[in-house]
Amino acid sequence: MAYLFVYGTLLREIGHEVVQAIAANLEFGDQGHLSGELYDLGDYPALIETSSPAETVKGEVYMVTDPNRVFGMLDEYEGVNDEPALYSRELKTVTLANGGEVESWVYIYQQPLGAENEKIINGDYLAFLRNKVNNG
Repeated sequence: MAYLFVYGTLLREIGHEVVQAIAANLEFGDQGHLSGELYDLGDYPALIETSSPAETVKGEVYMVTDPNRVFGMLDEYEGVNDEPALYSRELKTVTLANGGEVESWVYIYQQPLGAENEKIINGDYLAFLRNKVNNG
C-alpha cells in the first residue's frame, strides 16, 4: 500500500481541483506530522527538511489505491519533472495522530527561499490561512 502525506493546497479542506480529480483513488487515513519547516510562497507552502526534531509540519495521510494515476498527476502538479524541479517526491516517516508511524510519500521543496518567504509557525498551513483571513 502506498501512502501520501499532504500539508498545503492538497489538504481536503482546501478542495483543490487536482485533489478532486484523484479523490476516487485516495482514502483518508489519519492526521499526522513529520519533521520539517513550512514556508509561505504566496499561493502555496513549501516544506523544507530540517534536522531539528522540534520542527514539525502538520498534515493528512492518505492511502493511495492507484499510485500510477495519483503520483503521475501530482508529480506534474508539483513540478517534479520541471527543470529545475520545484519539488521532489520522497518517502518519509510520518507520525500519525494515533501514535503510529507510516512511510509516506511527501513533496519536499527544492528551490532556495527568499527573505519574503515567511515561516509558518507550528507547521500548520490551515491555521496560517485562517490567521491571514482573520488579520486581513
